[in-house]
Amino acid sequence: MANDSKDSIANFLSRVMSPDGAAAPKNRVRVSIAGQEFTILAAESEEYVHRCCALVDARIKSVMNGGRFSLSEAAILAACNIADEQIKATDTAENLRTQIKAYSDEISRLRADIAAMRRDATRQEE
Repeated sequence: MANDSKDSIANFLSRVMSPDGAAAPKNRVRVSIAGQEFTILAAESEEYVHRCCALVDARIKSVMNGGRFSLSEAAILAACNIADEQIKATDTAENLRTQIKAYSDEISRLRADIAAMRRDATRQEE
């Protein structure tokens, strides 16, 4: 892989891993993805960067083992697989937030009903 290409991938990964492109202390982490060495600059911890890169590496290797793909084709397919999982996880999280909100609203309604019943019971006792 050409040096320019390696640099652009490393720059991309460092932008992806820094929250909102905010200026933050950066960790310089050396990683290997699909047999290529990269230095990643990231605001996240070295352990986190290694976890992210290990996932990408495993996905690329998995795609490459499943067929005859070039490294760039395997990287694109791996990225599509990771994006698919991320979108599904985001959708699941949103569904769970909606469900939790519905449960919270129901709890609030039930608490109001209980309070009203207690007031009615107190009035009847008087």
